[in-house]
Amino acid sequence: MKDISKNILQKIKEDKVRPYSKSRFLFRRSVIWTVFGLSILLGSVASAIAIFQLKYAEWDLYQYFIRSPLEFALLVIPFFWLIFLSGFTVFAYYYFRRTEQGYRYRTLWVISGSIALSIIGGGILYGTGLSERLETAFQHNVPFYRELQERKQRVWMSPGQGLLAGKIVKIISEQKIQIEDLQENIWVVDIGDTIWKGRLRPAKNLKIKILGKMKGESQFVADEIRPWQGRKGRGRMRHSGVMRNMGDNR
Repeated sequence: MKDISKNILQKIKEDKVRPYSKSRFLFRRSVIWTVFGLSILLGSVASAIAIFQLKYAEWDLYQYFIRSPLEFALLVIPFFWLIFLSGFTVFAYYYFRRTEQGYRYRTLWVISGSIALSIIGGGILYGTGLSERLETAFQHNVPFYRELQERKQRVWMSPGQGLLAGKIVKIISEQKIQIEDLQENIWVVDIGDTIWKGRLRPAKNLKIKILGKMKGESQFVADEIRPWQGRKGRGRMRHSGVMRNMGDNR
């Protein structure tokens, strides 16, 4: 044993090994916990937006995608944010393992705990309404994300299946409007017996989603009109109840 100790001491002297200072260990510990905390925070952001998208996903559209369930899943499930959440869960796991007591916990418990913390944080952010603002900010400021969302919404360009989307370019009468769809085609839409969801009013440049059926070339009969996105989709209003204000929007 004495020989081993002497050999170790000799090796230390030869290699000029010096112990790290206490401040270095404190700094390393602070960095680890900070990165772990940021991973949970960013995971919470991803979770909050995922909750928002799931809550306002249009699950009732499944009947239009019976033959293509994968397309429907891509429309309603926020895969981007779930992948984002998974990535930061890996970060949280990696750095938690490097804390002083992190090695004691099983992998499953660490991962489950990280996900749970992110979901709880996401629920809090969602409750404050921040998730919708973050979603809007990403769409306005991140070209890749905006393009991704636009691709998801292109499923609404299926007039043969009863789905149409675009913006109102002209209010023809109390019974008809003219819209420009996502491919810049012009449609005349019959809104004589339409349910308007939310607090929508027929207005020029209003972006909408329409459920109904094709009547002929560039003709569409609307059974229901929805807002393009967001919390405004809650509630519903009959067409007759909104036509009083049409004169102001012409």
